[in-house]
Amino acid sequence: MNYKKILLAAVCMASVPALAQKPCKIDGEVMKGASAEKVYVYIENDNGGFGDNPDDSVVVKNGKFSYTSTLKEIRQVYFIAQVREDKSMTMPTYLVPGEKGTLSFNENSYYMNGSKFYKEWNNADLALEGPSLKLNALRDSIMEQIEKMSEDEQRAKLPELVKPYQQLALENQKAEDAYLKAHGSEAGCVMFFLNRAGNANAITSLATFASDNLKGSLYDAYMQKQLAAIKVRQEAEQAAEAEAKAAEDATGEGKMFVDFEAEYNGKIQKLSDYVGKGKYVLVDFWASWCGPCKAEIPNLIAAHNKYKGDKFTVLGVATWDKPRDTEKAIEQMQIPYPQIMNAQKAGSDAYGILGIPQIILFGPDGTIVKRNLRGAVIEETLKGIFGE
Repeated sequence: MNYKKILLAAVCMASVPALAQKPCKIDGEVMKGASAEKVYVYIENDNGGFGDNPDDSVVVKNGKFSYTSTLKEIRQVYFIAQVREDKSMTMPTYLVPGEKGTLSFNENSYYMNGSKFYKEWNNADLALEGPSLKLNALRDSIMEQIEKMSEDEQRAKLPELVKPYQQLALENQKAEDAYLKAHGSEAGCVMFFLNRAGNANAITSLATFASDNLKGSLYDAYMQKQLAAIKVRQEAEQAAEAEAKAAEDATGEGKMFVDFEAEYNGKIQKLSDYVGKGKYVLVDFWASWCGPCKAEIPNLIAAHNKYKGDKFTVLGVATWDKPRDTEKAIEQMQIPYPQIMNAQKAGSDAYGILGIPQIILFGPDGTIVKRNLRGAVIEETLKGIFGE
């Protein structure tokens, strides 16, 4: 699961004087033969997010390391160690004032233990590890079988094939619910479940549970901050969706194009450099990290090669992407048509785009001919305009 997304909108909790003056210490070890020279530490910031670079690091000596935090409030933390030259392990947990933890990195796993909080964390981890591994093994087995089937076989056999997985997942969920109910007064247990929560509803449920069982504690305060942050985030998302809908309506089919610009390497590019110049322009809002975007690139290259000329061109708009990554993808995929680099949110805001790829065809005068073009519809649309 993506831990950054879970706590992205969270804010730090207020300090609790009785406990906040004491440091949190984590003593750890990395398995023998690991290539780790340092363990890198990423700490949740005041805005509830994480930076791209580590906040701290500790040296590994003879397989051992030690990290002390003097933070006065709970923060989520990631400890990252290189266990092989080609593999690192990331341990997500919390820095809790006054607690002492022991962290062990192995090639395929990690474990927390230590004082009361981390002991409770470890007990929850061990209780749920076996069922989780069994469920993952069953999932992998099913995927292997699916990969060997034709599409017709998948359609025929998939419903029965996934039944054991669904049943085991249901049993695991019941076991997890029972464990949480039995150990709901243990802060380490509740925070372990929080760390595994996959969405706002799960966090909200856990925060309510924690408030009932850990009322008045610094853990309760942390989760209440999360509830407040979730509400703020949801309100922001609703406002963004409303703005995007308005922008999408204003740039619907038959409407005139809306211009935007982007700067990269000292050069400013505008959509109007390409659109409204007497050609049909097929514009692809995409990013290098987006799998569906990359899946459309061959269709766009085919359209470019077939129809390019005085009447038609393809244009890429690098959206929500790092320019270096965009350039690397362009080179790897041998994309021949021009790009507006480093557009970030400029184009997506102008056209109300919440998800990519978004492929839009503009007419010679800049009128929007069609939005949401994908796959074979691209060629069908262009064939209807240019013929064979």
